[in-house]
Amino acid sequence: MTQSIQRPQWADPSSGAAKPVGADEALVLEFMEALSSNDANRLIDYFADDTMYQNMPLPAAYGRDAVHTTLAGLFTVLRIDKIDTFYIASRDGIVFTERVDLLTALPTGKSFELPVNGILHIQNGKIAEWRDYFDLRNFEEAVDFALGG
Repeated sequence: MTQSIQRPQWADPSSGAAKPVGADEALVLEFMEALSSNDANRLIDYFADDTMYQNMPLPAAYGRDAVHTTLAGLFTVLRIDKIDTFYIASRDGIVFTERVDLLTALPTGKSFELPVNGILHIQNGKIAEWRDYFDLRNFEEAVDFALGG
């Protein structure tokens, strides 16, 4: 059973800032929901051929094959249970999100919340770039595994 996310006090679920404006924001919210499939084969359809994906400050993955490999590898160590996007905004194909991801570390079975700021560049209805910013130490402590070296 999926746990619910404890909404931060500052997050207003009734705010218009959490609702999509335009096709790019709608696509990003659809993608955020699809992430809980934990299926790299399904998710790769959202990406452009020359895409880039990076969890900052880790190295970037360039191209659909590398992004697919990165996502598939990620899903061997964690499960995305739910993503709650509190705020979304865009301009000129760049979509900004502030959200909390509810994740489960597969080696430990421990569920945890990870606050994330994401930036996605949308071109022709596909994700051309995706960068997520989060506290790497909090993530590593939750999964009991050092990604940053």
